[in-house]
Amino acid sequence: MLPVTQILDIIKKQGATGVLALWLWYTHSEVQELKHRLYDCYGKGNSSAVHQDVNDTSKYAVIPKDEINEE
Repeated sequence: MLPVTQILDIIKKQGATGVLALWLWYTHSEVQELKHRLYDCYGKGNSSAVHQDVNDTSKYAVIPKDEINEE
């Protein structure tokens, strides 16, 4: 994560473009983290490995019944 002073400097120098760039960077980081967690949930092991096979359907995640009923 970027320090607050560096974030403020980017916003002051770049204005709205800087805000959008920071938002895009933050969103990308969150999506990558969620993707790694999903791979781990499917039992793929180390999600940072390049050689993972995403098409393997032999393992799946189990969602507790409580979470299904909330939707």
